[in-house]
Amino acid sequence: MFSFKAYFWNNDVYINEKNKYAANEILTAYLNTNYLSKAEDYLYELKNLRRKLLISEDMDYSYYEHYNDHVKEALYVFGKINTWLQKLPPYNKILPMPIKTLEDVLNEHSIVFDDGIESYTDYDSITWDTVTETGYGEQLDNGNFTIHITKFIPQERYISDEYDAHMQEYAAELNSGIEKFFDGYIEFLKSYISVHKVFAPFVSEYLNSEKRFLKDNEVAAVFKKFVNEYGKPFGNIQCIMNTFSYTVLTDPYGKPMLCEKIYFADLKSFLFYDLFSGIKRNYIPNKCNHCGRFFLIRAGKYYSYCDRQLKDEPDKTCRDVGSRRCYDDKCKSDPVWQTYNRAYKAHYARYMKKKMTVSEFEEWSRFASNIRDKALEEEISFEQYYSDIRK
Repeated sequence: MFSFKAYFWNNDVYINEKNKYAANEILTAYLNTNYLSKAEDYLYELKNLRRKLLISEDMDYSYYEHYNDHVKEALYVFGKINTWLQKLPPYNKILPMPIKTLEDVLNEHSIVFDDGIESYTDYDSITWDTVTETGYGEQLDNGNFTIHITKFIPQERYISDEYDAHMQEYAAELNSGIEKFFDGYIEFLKSYISVHKVFAPFVSEYLNSEKRFLKDNEVAAVFKKFVNEYGKPFGNIQCIMNTFSYTVLTDPYGKPMLCEKIYFADLKSFLFYDLFSGIKRNYIPNKCNHCGRFFLIRAGKYYSYCDRQLKDEPDKTCRDVGSRRCYDDKCKSDPVWQTYNRAYKAHYARYMKKKMTVSEFEEWSRFASNIRDKALEEEISFEQYYSDIRK
């Protein structure tokens, strides 16, 4: 349920062949969620419930007595997680609908549970209208009817001395199904928690620490620093690839693409691989200095602000506000920019008073930008710059 195939080609990744994302786009989406506290609570609950639902002859009797209550608790937690999955990539596009539930898993092994039918002769009379204390009539694909169980009470002989070889086999199959189902959700929660406890600090505090794209040796240096300072967090993420190969897909224009094809067992394995694959191409998540949300930088120019629209000013974006803020900060702290700003205002005032033509103002603007950049690079002295830009 939680495993998937990813096909990597240049800056893109195709999940299960047809769902296209940019490198690190999926990680960015997870960074912008805030389910961490709930995820930690649910992880603890599922680990406990998993243990309580496994059937054995030495099963704690209180687990047996409250078995159905534990099933309901688990169904509630799984339901909450499913609401996340239907919003989060890539699962919002690849999960089969309807999503398989714990109730479905338990009904696959219904022989272990009390179905409310008193004798085998009663099975011949089961129809759509049949209702028992623990379930209702349901038709199978082969046309036969059975009881779909909704109240799960393990048959007592599965936890008693009557536990024979056949019953051991049935219980083992049930336990295997329960473990597999729970483990998928547990690994997803671990992946989600790692996004906020491992990936987020690495991206925010280390990868973007210089407010620019890092060179390969610089990425290596910040990675080593992060590992040392955070207690080897990435070392605890085992990148599980069930298969690795190359295959050819077709792009939207009909041209072939030779892609890396990797079958990932869990989400964090994919995110780990995708993160460093994207870093090599300068496709990196960054945290907006204005709204505080993460956004994806897609190579080209490095940005510290996203391009989301402002709620109170829809015609402006965080980047518009950020650019102005950066400019104002530079004008306050840097004498070169301060001089440029004052000169610009003076010449713009002349233009507005029609003491300069449009072409004259544009020519001066190009000249002023040119000598400003030279002054910033110390190619000319500040004194010369100050004198020339005011003419």
